[in-house]
Formats: sequence, C-alpha cells, structure tokens
Amino acid sequence: MGIVAAAAAMVVLSGCSRGAVAKKSAKPSPTVSAAAVEGNESPTASPEEDFNAIVLGSSFYFDGQGTASAADAMKRYCELLGEDELESRAQWLAEKELVKEDGEAVLEDGIARFCPAHAKTLKAAVDGSYERWFTDGTYEVGSGPDKMPPGSYRTTGALRDCYWERTSRSGEILDNQFATSAQEVRVTVRARDGQFTTRRCGSWKPVK
Repeated sequence: MGIVAAAAAMVVLSGCSRGAVAKKSAKPSPTVSAAAVEGNESPTASPEEDFNAIVLGSSFYFDGQGTASAADAMKRYCELLGEDELESRAQWLAEKELVKEDGEAVLEDGIARFCPAHAKTLKAAVDGSYERWFTDGTYEVGSGPDKMPPGSYRTTGALRDCYWERTSRSGEILDNQFATSAQEVRVTVRARDGQFTTRRCGSWKPVK
C-alpha cells in the first residue's frame, strides 16, 4: 500500500481532526525549541511518554492521532517511510508534514527516537534535495513549487486505464495516450508544453 493511500486510510480510520489535539496555550510558539523539549521530558517517563508530552506542547498533529497517542502515530509514520509509496518519501514529508506548524522539530525528535534510519530522508525533505514524483492531476510545466520540470518520465506497475496528455499553454492537446493495460509507460515533457495531465497512471518518476 502506498504512502498517500495509507495516510488517507489513517484519517478515515481515526476520524481525527486538528481540533482533537490538546494545546498548552491558544498561541503556541512557532517552533519546538530544545529547551521546550527538555522541559517536557521526565527522567522517569518512557520515550513514548516523553514524545507525547512534546507533541501536546506543540501545534503539530499526526493523521491518526485522534484515536492513538502521538508516539503510536509517529511509529506508524516510521512504518510508512519504509514502505513502497506513490510519492517519494522525502516528498511526502516535505509537502504533507513539514508544512504543518512545528513539523520540522517534532518529526526530527520523533524520527531520532523511533526510526533513526530515516534521518537522511527527513534532511532531504528539509533541504528540498529530493526527487519529485507526480501522481494524478494536472501540472503546469516549468520550475518551482507545484510545477513539473521538463524531462523524461516513466511509470511502472500493473497499469489499468492509464491516461496522460501534454497540452499547450492554451490547452491544445499536443500528445496523449490511453493504455487499457500496461506494465510501463514513458513520456517526455517538453519545455514548450503548457500542462501535463495524468489519470490512473500511478507515479511518474524522472528517468535518470
């Protein structure tokens, strides 16, 4: 199961909302400082209890935290970081988790405690030095956030009813393909293209 599907399943399962997370004050600090982390730790508490206190003292929330402790949710995130995914792991952290308030500090602490093997993934997400994959949607061709850089891409797997199209800036279809069944599909997005649209094609990854 992919990261996007798994994360969505956690949301459905938990029925959680940001409002379910307790906060120390109505206006929390924008980051979890080292002093705050140390202040929330207890010499007799377990790593899980310490982490729960840290998260409750922040503005960060985990998908699935409504029916589980923050530590349990973080451990699930660690599992997701080790699975095959619909988008790159660093991309998932950068675009879904680090954008949350206190995200970097909480994830740094959680990964260090429960899955230190993924520290490099978090660093890549923070630095922005990760490979971006593209799933269902329409993307403007170009450089910058939410844009698809020109280049060659491919998607693999048991593809069913995969459709893609390249369009001009004015929306004219330049090239497209519909594959009822395929194991691999490739496409070259050109600098002069305006948009790239994909549906049911899984993840498009840059061809190295």
